[in-house]
Amino acid sequence: MLIVKQVNGNKKGMADFLKLPYSLYKNDKNWCPQLRYERKIFFSDKNPFMKHSEVGFFVAYQDNQPVGRVTAHRDDVYDDFYKIRQGFFGFYEAIEKDEVAGKLMHSCEEWIKSRGMASLIGPCNFTTNHEVGLLTQGFNNPPVIMMPYTKPYYPDQLYKLGYQKEKELLAFWVDRNTEVPELFTVMAKRVARELDGNFEIRTIDIGKLKSELKIILDIYNEAWNKNWGFVPMTEEEIDVMAQQLKHFAFPDFIYILYKDDEPTAFLLALPDINNALIQIKSGKLFPTGIFKLLAPQKYFKTGRVLLMGVKSAFRNQGLDFLLYHRMMEDIITKAPKQIQGMELSWILEDNLVIINILKTLNAELYKRYVILKKTLDP
Repeated sequence: MLIVKQVNGNKKGMADFLKLPYSLYKNDKNWCPQLRYERKIFFSDKNPFMKHSEVGFFVAYQDNQPVGRVTAHRDDVYDDFYKIRQGFFGFYEAIEKDEVAGKLMHSCEEWIKSRGMASLIGPCNFTTNHEVGLLTQGFNNPPVIMMPYTKPYYPDQLYKLGYQKEKELLAFWVDRNTEVPELFTVMAKRVARELDGNFEIRTIDIGKLKSELKIILDIYNEAWNKNWGFVPMTEEEIDVMAQQLKHFAFPDFIYILYKDDEPTAFLLALPDINNALIQIKSGKLFPTGIFKLLAPQKYFKTGRVLLMGVKSAFRNQGLDFLLYHRMMEDIITKAPKQIQGMELSWILEDNLVIINILKTLNAELYKRYVILKKTLDP
């Protein structure tokens, strides 16, 4: 018998929600588990997202065994910013059985409709500041930090239920051994010449990470606020990010660009902590996982350009070229020898400016993700 239960406040139900991916993906070499203790905190009231949102946790059971999960949620910050009430789903996982998908999403949709919302977007785990999307291309590579890895059949399960593509997200790869194209270098030098030295690119001071992130996120909020899916971050969420990043960030690959002595652009690249986490398939720190986590740099082979932004008043001046060119130079000269390359993600399918820059850089489009939407019947 197949049933779906809302498990908020139910200790066993929430444990089933948390544990399901570890059984679904246990034989998949490319799946990267997240640490169980971290997920437990993330799904609890200790997550600052919970202070401005409402979340319903659902688990599907077949003969008392968990076979699927999903969240339905809404976010006051999103609703206030866009002046709407929008429903989201996230953390979707299910066995390859359409009935499971149907019952899970029906429960999710009813939760959303009962709160007066007319559409559902996802997966968002929980917002675009976290992981988003279903993987549609690139299953032969593990995910990098803060990018999802999902079953190939998930999109079809949801298309059959009336969900349609809302956006496609792209991920590009730049190999360390790929020579920076001459055209890209020429263009970066031309931009620098036109600016006549009236700019500075500096890396961050890791000892002042909180204040440095504040500068970056001020640029981010101004640069991205008209982009699809943008959600402002609260002060508490910024603090949590600082606490997490200080343990493994490489300050040499987080840049702030000043023009006219004003912080106007940034590029934030991170080493890929997933290179260590994928070694801990159980998601448990003990008895052996703790040793791999305590020395993550031993396992770092990849990185990710997580964010890049230019304030609107300074766009179309080539500042993005300067940042990408500086990053590529530093990868060649400063990155630890074991680093093989960087993923640049995610990029909206219609962000042609950045896509063309990455093509000029000879970056390879190697992964795609889809975000879905459904308009709900009254």
